[in-house]
Amino acid sequence: MQVPAFPENEALRMAALRATDMLFTPAEERFDRITRLASRLLGTPIALVSLVADKCQWFKSARGLAATETPREVSFCGHAILGDETFVVENATQDARFSGNPLVTGDPNIRFYAGHPLHTADGSRVGALCVLDRSPRKLSVEQREVLRDLAALVETELQRGQLSETQRDLIRERDELRRKASIDGLTRMWNRASIMEVAGAEIARAMRGTPMCVAMIDADHFKRVNDSHGHPAGDAVLVELAGRISRGVREFDAVGRYGGEEFFAVLSNCSIEAAQAVCERIRGSVAGDPIATPAGLIGVTVSIGLAAYDSAHTDLESLLGAADAALYRAKNNGRNRVEVEGRH
Repeated sequence: MQVPAFPENEALRMAALRATDMLFTPAEERFDRITRLASRLLGTPIALVSLVADKCQWFKSARGLAATETPREVSFCGHAILGDETFVVENATQDARFSGNPLVTGDPNIRFYAGHPLHTADGSRVGALCVLDRSPRKLSVEQREVLRDLAALVETELQRGQLSETQRDLIRERDELRRKASIDGLTRMWNRASIMEVAGAEIARAMRGTPMCVAMIDADHFKRVNDSHGHPAGDAVLVELAGRISRGVREFDAVGRYGGEEFFAVLSNCSIEAAQAVCERIRGSVAGDPIATPAGLIGVTVSIGLAAYDSAHTDLESLLGAADAALYRAKNNGRNRVEVEGRH
């Protein structure tokens, strides 16, 4: 196995990567949308937005792969960032650089890899948009162009900050280890502690006159999914729920896994009417199509409790209590519905 070399400008490259404020941060729909397209258009089971850090490659977006990172020394993308052209490995088992790589000899059993380097505004190559397959294959001229075009879309997003000011501040004040510890390993969202910190900071902004709402989102009858179909199916449901919730909120809203099958959304600079529309969009998206799991298609719905910062709910505890009360009412009123605290 050949360990990827470090570029000559490694220090400048890492400075450019850190300046994006993307490393070790929650998944975002704008990147997940591109990996879904890459997987679909190029016909591969796996597509990744990989950011190559000093010791690992971190997946800002992952389609078809549960891992969030791998060591840099075994990364294919570590090789891809050494040049400006698309890096292709047609059959890793027949390539001396990769035949002994643990990602080839073991899970996920990579055979084919194609990655196009991702550049920041100063030209630094900070990662790659890549597609992978478990069978050998070739990449046509047209497919190379598709991958380049999609990589250009990723580059645009890398240069266009979309997280709220509160979330950016949270990211910038934490070192890389604390950032990793802030993210839920299964759903790639903020974990409970971090989403609560975001909510607390947004409440401080609301005290100065910026409207905000919070939503508690719970999968209906989720225990039945685990009991009837097994925990791998349950995990697949949670991952897809996280994706549909992220697609339903606005790009700068914050979403986290509150615990188990429960999610929490912080809707900053948002009226109760706009928040209700967001929640209805989430509810409809979840109920609209069954979720593909290892046990087959499973239909799932969610109940949502929504509350707004107001004179009756001026701290995190009271706002959480209001959202939880509305969620309780949504479940009592038949589930698969949105209830707003204070509106009966």
